[in-house]
Order: sequence, then C-alpha cells, then structure tokens
Amino acid sequence: MNKIVLIRTLKTAFAALFSIILAQEIGLEYSAAAGIIAILNVFATRKETLIGGLKRTLSAAIALTISAICFEVFAYNTWVFALYLLFFVPVSFLLKLELGIGPSSVLVTHLLAHGHIDAQIITNEMALMVIGTSFAILTNLYAPSERKRLNKLIKDIDDQMKFILNLFGRVLTEELNIRFYDQHFQKLKLDIEEAIKIASIERDNIVIGSLEILLKLKLRNDQAFILLDMYNNILDIPPEFKEGNIMSHVLKTTSIQLTEYDAIKEIRKNIKSIKENMENLSFSEDYDTLIIRSALMQIIKDLDRFTEISKDIF
Repeated sequence: MNKIVLIRTLKTAFAALFSIILAQEIGLEYSAAAGIIAILNVFATRKETLIGGLKRTLSAAIALTISAICFEVFAYNTWVFALYLLFFVPVSFLLKLELGIGPSSVLVTHLLAHGHIDAQIITNEMALMVIGTSFAILTNLYAPSERKRLNKLIKDIDDQMKFILNLFGRVLTEELNIRFYDQHFQKLKLDIEEAIKIASIERDNIVIGSLEILLKLKLRNDQAFILLDMYNNILDIPPEFKEGNIMSHVLKTTSIQLTEYDAIKEIRKNIKSIKENMENLSFSEDYDTLIIRSALMQIIKDLDRFTEISKDIF
C-alpha cells in the first residue's frame, strides 16, 4: 500500500474511533454520526481539513436553523424535510458551503426523528459536528514532510538546467544534433511539475519554508520556458558562425556557475557587454547572416532574462 494512502487511512480510522468514543462517553445521542463527520473531514492536507471543518460546522448551524423554522412552522414530516432542502441547498451554494450539505442534513434528520426541538437537541447535534471536526483536525496535525524528496528533485532540476546550458554552448561550436537531446527538456518539465506538486502540498500542510520553495520552483518553471525559446533559436545558428564562439563561452560558464549568486552577477555583466557589441555590428546585406545574428541576439536576450531570474532564486 502507498505510504500516503496508509497514513491517511490510519488518520481517518483514528479520528472516527475517538470521535465516537468521546460522543458516547459524554452521553450524546447518535454518537456514530460524530465518526462519520470525522471521516468526511479528513482531507489531504492540514489547510484543507481546517477550512473544510470550519465550513461544515458553519453549514450545520445554518442547516439546523433553517430546518428548525421549517419544522416548527409546518410539521415534522418528510415533505417538510424536502422543503428544508429547497431552502438550504441554494443557500449552501451561495455561501460556498456545499461540502456541508450531506453531513448537515444527516443532523437535520435527527430533528425529524425527535419530532420536536429544544436546546438540548440542538446542543447534541452541534456537539457531534464539533467533536468529529476537532478529531479530524487533530489527527491531520501529523503530516510527514516530503522535504528530502523535494530537495533531491530541486537538485536534479538545477543539474538538468546546467546540462542544457552547457549543451547549448557546445552546439554553437561543435557539430552536434541537438534534437537527440529532446528527452532532457521533457524530463526537466516533468520534474518541475512534480516538485511544484509536492511543494504545494507542503505549503498546505503549513511546513516551514515551503512557500519560499514553491515560489522559487515557479521561477525555475519560467526558466524552463526560456530554455525552450533558446533551443528554438539555437537551431538556426551553424557552429562555424564566429559570433557564436563568444556566446558559447558565456553559456558554458553559466552552466558551471548557475547556482552561485556572485558569479551570476559577473556573467550578467558579460552578457550586457556582448549585447552591446552585437547591437553595434554593421548590418550585412547577406540575408542568411542577418537571420543568424537575429537568432543569436534573441539567445543573448533570453540568457539575460534567465540569469536575472537566477538572481532571485539563489
């Protein structure tokens, strides 16, 4: 069994068990309902559980109020229960409390079974909701961190970016068919998506530092799109093109020093110098040369954007 599934199964079972036991110990009627409410309130993350529990508790209060009015004004029978739903369901959707429709309506059926309403019955029903919700929140305080796996993925992502930058540098001076390396772009994309997914769960579990990691992963995702743009432009530049040698050196240097903040600042100075030199080159009447220089200029601009983002990451 998957570790995550196993942990969630255990949390759900314990939340339901302790909810029922407590409800029985303090003498609540329909104590099993507290266990059902606990089961429904154990979500994937701490944040979802907390928000879901609060929404269902508010939903229960609204449901009991509407049903009490309906039952007292008309009668305690099935058609009035349907009338209650005609009011309660639209209100739930309007207030974005639709996840509470089911469990709240179960509590309302207890009123229907009693055939009357008093303070003790309302207290009983709200206590069932509070107990079930509370144990769901308590058991979900245990949320094992995936930080070790996440850190490894981030290292792999940075290493792949270094490899791709070095590859771009080599393509500008060597006879390499860059299309043979397409799988590296696909793997980079998949690894970033997986890392963002894990970091999002860590954030919703309120793990320290997870929000910063998530934001930096989104920046890496922006860098991956820039690398793809560079890839498309680099296909137009033959290895014998002389201006490509200078750009090749910068790309290789960036690949080595990508994660070093001070080194990136120096690289950005070199990029600025190369950009200025390229802009000062005289226009050639050779159309092919113009196309190549245009592609090279775009690569320089893309690398400038790429390293600007690196400053914010490292």
